[in-house]
Amino acid sequence: MYTSIQKGIPGGVLCLAVLISTGPAFAEETAVLSGTITASGSGEPLDGMTVVVSNAARQPPFPSAATATTDAAGEWNAEVEFGSASELVVVVEAAGPDHAPARHGSTSMHGCYFNCGGLGGEFTISPGDEVSGLDISLEPGGRLSGSVTRASDGAPLESARVQPYTQTRRRYSAEFHGISDETGAYETNLALPPGEYHLTAIPASGDNYVIQAWQGYSCQFARCPILDTDTIEIEAGSVTEEVDFALAAGARLAGSLLPDNIQRVVRLYDGSGLTLDQGIFYEWELPADQWEFTGLAGGSYYLELSPLPTLGPWLRILHNGLLCPFSGCNRATGDPLVIAADASVSLPAIELQSGGQIEGELIDATTGEPPAYAENHLLRTYEIVSEDGTVVGGGSIFVNDEDEVRLSPSAALPVGEYYVRTFGAWGSEGIGFRALTGDTSRGYLPGYVDGMYPDIVCAGVKCDLDAAEKVSVTDGEITSITIELSTGSNIAGSVVDDETGEPITGAMARVLADDGEILASVLTDEDGQFWLGAFPDGDYYLRTTMSGSYGLGHFGIQHRYFDRLYGSDSSCSERLCDPADGTAITLEGSDAGPFELRVEPGPVISGRITAQPGGLLLSNGWVEVYDSDGNFVGSYRVNPTTGQYQTTALAPGDYTLVPIVSPAYSAVTTGDTTPRGVATPRRSAGFIVSIDTEDVSTDLPVIDSATELIFEDRFQGFD
Repeated sequence: MYTSIQKGIPGGVLCLAVLISTGPAFAEETAVLSGTITASGSGEPLDGMTVVVSNAARQPPFPSAATATTDAAGEWNAEVEFGSASELVVVVEAAGPDHAPARHGSTSMHGCYFNCGGLGGEFTISPGDEVSGLDISLEPGGRLSGSVTRASDGAPLESARVQPYTQTRRRYSAEFHGISDETGAYETNLALPPGEYHLTAIPASGDNYVIQAWQGYSCQFARCPILDTDTIEIEAGSVTEEVDFALAAGARLAGSLLPDNIQRVVRLYDGSGLTLDQGIFYEWELPADQWEFTGLAGGSYYLELSPLPTLGPWLRILHNGLLCPFSGCNRATGDPLVIAADASVSLPAIELQSGGQIEGELIDATTGEPPAYAENHLLRTYEIVSEDGTVVGGGSIFVNDEDEVRLSPSAALPVGEYYVRTFGAWGSEGIGFRALTGDTSRGYLPGYVDGMYPDIVCAGVKCDLDAAEKVSVTDGEITSITIELSTGSNIAGSVVDDETGEPITGAMARVLADDGEILASVLTDEDGQFWLGAFPDGDYYLRTTMSGSYGLGHFGIQHRYFDRLYGSDSSCSERLCDPADGTAITLEGSDAGPFELRVEPGPVISGRITAQPGGLLLSNGWVEVYDSDGNFVGSYRVNPTTGQYQTTALAPGDYTLVPIVSPAYSAVTTGDTTPRGVATPRRSAGFIVSIDTEDVSTDLPVIDSATELIFEDRFQGFD
């Protein structure tokens, strides 16, 4: 048997639903809603219109509260059932074959029907209510028609779904989709507002075909960069015809995961490391061990195989045998799985191996008592570090009911010896760090410096490994440790615009060692203020990062400013900022600051990392930047929401930009794919980009190694 696969195929925006408040059951009670649907302008009643009454704040796929159809007089009424809810917040929407959707009480074009909450027109109803006058006037709209066929031979594909998206990536609900019949033909039933739409064609459930975006762009399950694809125009009063799709046969990946007596999960990632799908072996399915993914477009993939839940004696690994011992690990590591289009690949059986775990407590080095905490019982995270300094695991720090500060049991680790420290590089957070922005309710240990087992004082991420002791991990056992903590000093300040004096929200402040090593980072709050801590006595340097990432779990900030070192009169850029040009901040047992960092705007390089040969953007990865002398400037993460990278402000000159996605991808440097702007090919590693006083926009093409050979005649390397 095959385990249940939780497919990541995009669904329609169905009617949003939520219970606003709960109370006694009203199973037999309803509210009656009614109104009239007319044509805009003429006021003529519209017969056969679809009316949907839906709850206003729940995500799909929950059903609508009620539906109705208008009569010849344009009138409708619907009974809304409440279940166990004492009241509901609802919206009323309507649409027809020739009339675009609209919402009662809202004149905005939402681009989201039926329906998205929070966009206006909501009202509250209770059991027994009778609400009339819910009238809606509809404008003319347009529809789509075409066919969905098999790419290999043109045979019709039945029950495929053609789904429209607005240009802001809003998805219309299933009522606006087209479903193909036995001949492969489809026509949408309800009209859409006139405009440009992105489209995807999704095969019927169980059919092994690749999801396709218009025109001919293959998607990896839900990972379809829809805003980068072509659009189709819908006009009022007409049906846009011959919007045809030809779906390619999907590739298949299958295997087995052991042991078969525990809950397990198989997760599939694309070549950039973004989640595609997962298969879970639930307790009630055991001893099942077979898993399968279908509908793959082909290319490079990564698999993660792990116990469920992950906190236990079993090791989490990748398909290539590399460990992935904690949730923050980079799944796109090592050799990818390469799967050809329309191929069927069966992997040898993989058996999870057992390991050991670490847990413990934190105490005050002077008193031997638990350190005092602030805010709440959930504190930061601790990290487990290998001998070479690589973070290989970790867990949460929390306060139990006895006010003890505990290290929760870690995920399993291979047998061996490790260092344990309290600093969490995932978010660049120390145990004494107090958030001024974001989740300000997170607990912390005021005034305490980070430590490494057993009693080593750390300056943020920097600990003396030579002075620390290793912790032995034994197979099948949990090793318990105690880390003694000391107190230190905090550093506070603000980041402001040098010209206007206005505070800059969401900028980044960093504490550096004298060699430029980054010890800790934090974002500024709405007043431009930051607060870092705590640190042992010593000399530290302070600077901004106006475009960058402060931890593994952070996708970066993007501001169009130069950076500034505290104590320096001149601007600089990221790693080109030399601590020797600034003034040291000396900590001697008391807090320091506030220090003001004044930054100036300047030109930046921005753009996207694009996958060749289609040119679709990748929403994962980063760009390394080097100056003309080969000095490292900084590393800039792609924003997963916008798909954009952006540097800090840069001085005029030539820079080499190296796009990095994963081992599955390499840069493409040919004339056919030269980025926008002034980038020119340089080696296989990156691109030379010249910047003067204006911003430069440059897309950086990369290619999946799985398809590189296919297109090697097109992409010739440069020396």
